[in-house]
Formats: sequence, structure tokens, C-alpha cells
Amino acid sequence: MDKTEQILELIEPFVKEGKILPRTYEQIENNIDDFVFVMNSDKLVACAGLRGYNNSVMCEIYCLAVISGAQKQGHSERLLGELINKARDFHYSKIFALSKFSTNWFIKNGFTQAGIEDLPNERKDNYDHERSSPIFIKDIN
Repeated sequence: MDKTEQILELIEPFVKEGKILPRTYEQIENNIDDFVFVMNSDKLVACAGLRGYNNSVMCEIYCLAVISGAQKQGHSERLLGELINKARDFHYSKIFALSKFSTNWFIKNGFTQAGIEDLPNERKDNYDHERSSPIFIKDIN
């Protein structure tokens, strides 16, 4: 099973619960370089993607998932650290995420709640008003 298939398998329960947006094999495959991983032997335990925006100092964390048997073991924080380093390597100064289900985790990890107006223009145009996910932003300088 390739990495793309493993990501799809990992996020499937979260997609069914409405916690992560559904993605196709092609969407993941075409953006596989966005992802950081936590592996246990050859098994994917956790992943998260980082999407940059042109003409912006911000990038977005998306598709953050930890397999149910490995939650509350620090994997999310490890992924966050790797994403922050990746964002800094690309000269971003802020990261953001949209999440309806992890408010406390984001606040605990130094994010503040923000509004649609704080998003990069390209992301504002694609914000799903029906879903109306809260926005969390963190300065990474």
C-alpha cells in the first residue's frame, strides 16, 4: 500500500464523522509533498498537510489525523512541530487551520481564534460558509 492509500485509510473514519473533508486519491497524490508523517514500522500512524498560498505570509495545516489507537501520545504535537519547521523553511511567518472539532488543542498549542478576514485572499474565496469552521492562527516567528 503506497503512502496515498495509507493516508486515505487513516483519514476515512474522520471523514465519516465529518471531522476531515473528503479527498480523492488524486488530490492526495498530487499534493503528497505537502504531508509530514509519523510511522510505526511501515504503518502510518499520523499525518498532516501544509498548503502555502501565493502572495501571503500564511500557510494552512490540513488533513491532520492520528489513528485512534495512537491518540494522546504526542503525535499531533510532533506533526505540528514538523509543519512549523516546514513553514519556516518556505519563509512563512504564520500558520492557520480550520477546525470545528479541535478548538482546545489549537488554543493549547498557541493558536488564537481569528476571522475570515484574517485568511489569505485565495483562501477567503474558498471558505465554506455552510461548514463555518472556526479559524485558528499561530505566529511562527
